[in-house]
Amino acid sequence: MSRKSCLSFVSCLALAALFAGCSRIDDAAMSGPQWKPIGNRKAKVVLWGIVHNHAEGKFGALLKLTNDFEVVGWVDDTASTAMRMKDPDPKKYEKFPKLTPDRVLNEVKPDLIVVEVSNSELVEVSTKIAAAGYPMHMDKPLGTDPVGFRRMSGICKARGIPLQIGYMFRANEAINCATKLAHDGVIGEVFAIGADLSHSYGYPKYPEYASAYPGGTAYLLACHAIEWAMPIFDDAMPEKTYSIVKPAPGDPENAPTHTLTVMEYPRCIATFRVCSRGTQPCRHIRIDGTDGTIEIEPIEDFRKVKHTTGLNENGLSRVDKLVVKMFLKKAKPPYKEGLNCIEFKAPDDRYAGQLHELARILRGEIPNPPGLYEHDLKVHQVSLDACNL
Repeated sequence: MSRKSCLSFVSCLALAALFAGCSRIDDAAMSGPQWKPIGNRKAKVVLWGIVHNHAEGKFGALLKLTNDFEVVGWVDDTASTAMRMKDPDPKKYEKFPKLTPDRVLNEVKPDLIVVEVSNSELVEVSTKIAAAGYPMHMDKPLGTDPVGFRRMSGICKARGIPLQIGYMFRANEAINCATKLAHDGVIGEVFAIGADLSHSYGYPKYPEYASAYPGGTAYLLACHAIEWAMPIFDDAMPEKTYSIVKPAPGDPENAPTHTLTVMEYPRCIATFRVCSRGTQPCRHIRIDGTDGTIEIEPIEDFRKVKHTTGLNENGLSRVDKLVVKMFLKKAKPPYKEGLNCIEFKAPDDRYAGQLHELARILRGEIPNPPGLYEHDLKVHQVSLDACNL
C-alpha cells in the first residue's frame, strides 16, 4: 500500500470512528428521559449568550413577561471570537447572576434556556443544551449545513423537548392573518408573494459581517419571510430556490449585502429582497392571487424593535395599529368586494408574543404546535437553498 493510500485509509478509519462516536452521542441523547411540563408556575429562564443581535430584545421581553418567567441568570459569551456586528454591553445584564455553561446545566437547571450566541455558534451550543434535555428558544439562522440542525432538532423531537426558533414574525398577528387568508383561498390561487426586509444598520462593519456567511443578507434575513410564506402552500417544498447576490450601493465589490431570493412553485413565484442600504420602517409584504391582493406596510412598529444596531425612535412615525389591506375582485363573505382593512393593535414588543406562547407550552397549557419540528427543518433547508449552497 502506498503512503498516500495508507493515509487515505487511516483518514477513512478516523472519520468512521468520528461518525460512530457522533452516532452514539445522538443515540444516547435521543433515548434520554421525556420532557415533562413544569405545571402552573413561572418558568426559570437563563439567557445563554448576549452576542446575537436579538439578545437584548429577547432579554427585554423576558423581563416584561413577569407572569411567565423568572430570569435566574445569563451566560457571558463576549470572549467568543465569532463574527458579530457590534460588541454587546454586559452592563445591561449585570443585575442578574453571570453563570458558566456548566453551572447552568448541572446546578441551576432552568426550565428554559434562551440561546443568543453568535450566528456561527448557535447550532453547536443548542445541540449541547438539547442533549442535556432543556427546552429552548433558539435564535436563527440555523447553520450553514442541513445536518447540524437536523441532529439537534431530532433530539428534541424524540424526547418531546420544546424547541422554539426565533423567527421574528411568528407572533405577528397581521402577518399570520395575511398568510391564513392566502392559504384559505380568499384571494384565489396565489401566483406571487413579495416581501422587503431591507435595513440600514450595522455600518461600517456590515459588509464584513455579511461576507462571513454564504448568501450574505439572504442567509441572515430571508429565512424570516420563507418561514411565513411556506405555510401558504402547506409547507410544500419549492421546485427551486436561489438568490441573486449583489453589493449594496457604496459597499465593496464582493459584499453580499443586496440579495433577491426567489422561490419557484409550479404557478407561483415568491421573491424576498434584502438590502443593507434600505429603509427598515418601510419593510412590506404583498401577496397576489387570482381573486385579489393582500398588502401590509408597515409590518411592525419599529420604535419598539430592540435591536443592538437598529434605529431609535427619533423621526419614526407612530404606529398604533397594523393593517392588512385586502382588495377583492368579488365579495367573499364576510369580506366585501373592493378594499377590506383588517386592523390589529401594534404589539408592545416584537418577541413577547412568541415567548408567552412558549411559557404556556412549558406549563402544559397548550401542546407544541403540531408539525413544528418538521416545519422548521423544511424552512432551514429552503433557507440554505436561498444561499446558493
